[in-house]
This record gives sequence, C-alpha cells and structure tokens, in this order.
Amino acid sequence: MNLVNRKDDHDFLDKHRLSQKNKFIICLLFIGILVLVLFFGNLNTAPGIIIGSIMAVVTLLMPLIFGYTGLVVTLIYSIIGITAPFRFGIIQGDPYYFAIAVFILANFLGSAIIAIEVERNKKTQKVLETLSVTDGLTEIYNHRYFQQRLDEEIARATRANRTLVLCMIDIDNFKMYNDSYGHYFGDEILRKTARLIQNTTRKSDIACRYGGDEFAVILPDSGVEEVHFVMERLKEAFYSLRFSFPDCHVTRTLTLSVGFSIFPDLAENKDQLITQADAALYQAKYQGRNTIQLYKN
Repeated sequence: MNLVNRKDDHDFLDKHRLSQKNKFIICLLFIGILVLVLFFGNLNTAPGIIIGSIMAVVTLLMPLIFGYTGLVVTLIYSIIGITAPFRFGIIQGDPYYFAIAVFILANFLGSAIIAIEVERNKKTQKVLETLSVTDGLTEIYNHRYFQQRLDEEIARATRANRTLVLCMIDIDNFKMYNDSYGHYFGDEILRKTARLIQNTTRKSDIACRYGGDEFAVILPDSGVEEVHFVMERLKEAFYSLRFSFPDCHVTRTLTLSVGFSIFPDLAENKDQLITQADAALYQAKYQGRNTIQLYKN
C-alpha cells in the first residue's frame, strides 16, 4: 500500500508543502521588520540591531528545526531580550526601545506558531510512514515492508553469523470459502488470522501479509525446533477459532498450512529463501494440508 500514489495523499502533501512555504514567509516577514528597524531606528544602536537580527533569525530557525524543544530556547531568549529594551525605554523615555520589546514578543509568537506546525507535521508524517507499511485490511505489515525488512534481517544474520527462518502461512481452502460466502466473510477470516499470528508469534518475529490469503513470518536467530514450536502453537490456536458461516447458522474450524526455509543453511540469498519457503508451503498442501513443512530439494 503506497500512500504516495493515492490522490488524497497527493492533496495532503500539497498542503504540507504549503505550510512549509508559510514558514518561509514568516521568516521573511520578521527579517523585513528587522530591516525597517535598522534603517529607521537609532543609528547609535546599529551594532546591537545587527546582533539582534541574527538572534531573531536563529530563534525562528530553532523551532523550525527542533519543534517544541527549540521553542523553549526561543522563550528563554525572549524573556531575556525583552527585559533590557523595556528597562531602557522606561529610563530614557525612548519609544524605540519599546518597539524592540514588541518586536521580540512578536518574534516569539511567530516561533510558537512555527513550533506548533512543525510538531503537527511530525505526527502526521509518522502516521503516513506507518500507513505506508501497513496492510489496510489486516493492519499488519504489508508486502512492501516485508521485502524491506527481510533484506535488513538477512544482512543482520550475515554479519552476526546467525540463522534466519522465513515461514509462509496459508489458510487451507480459503478460496472456496471466499467464493462461496463472499468477500466480507473472507475478509473477516483474514483479519482474525492476522491478529492471531501477531498474538501467537514471538516479539522478535515479524509478521506480514504477503498477498491474498498468504502470510509471511520472519523469525530471526531461529532453528527448526523453534519454528516448529511457534508454528504448532499458531496452528492449534487457529484451529480453536470458531468461524460463523453466513446463511447456515453453524460454526466451523479452519486449518493452516506452513512452509519454511532457513538462511543460510538452505537458502543462500533472499530470493532463494522466499522461493524455498513458498515451495515448502506447496509441499505442505500436497501432503494433505494442516501441516508444517521444511523445504526439501
């Protein structure tokens, strides 16, 4: 599921780019105010204005880069920065110093707006990143994430000189149930299966929807015994589920078939690992379904 290819996400990204443009306009606005102050203010304070201008730009950039953390820095600077001009304005009776204090306050308010928008965009970006690797139906990792994560896990296993297991899991006779009772019923089976796989496998395992009614589970640093233990537990838990079949008012149990292969013991690379695990799954189907099969040549 690639959100960038969807029209509504293009619209969101356009709005996101517009908000960045607004930030740039805010920066230009305050820089413009600084220039006006520099030209029309007291010339004797020009060095101070230059330093203040640099600080003003920095305080705008801090929340733009660091969000709320940068805003805290801006707040401290603003409190310190307002005190001196305000005191000089009272002592000397020069409204110019009051204008500087007002400008610093306005600068802080602009920084606050930027910080709020930055933090909101960070949260939205995090949601988008999560959705881009999540299967919309089952809410587990999708095929895109599976390919990416398998590359990473194979590289990690190679560096650590450890094994990596890939299991392919298929719901037995799913097509028959899906065609006979409709896609809504089929979708419910897929959702329950995905939740069960997530809850049954170990925390270190990575469960993904590979495609259709086929799921993939990556098991780092595992061997044959660990795989059989985890997958047998999954099979038993799945068999204990009761599915209510539409229009016949009965509940039935379904079964799973599992095929797996091991890197680097059997497979030399990612493509071989996927091919062998898939072949092992077909071997499990051929042997009567509801079984776990290690790849064999």
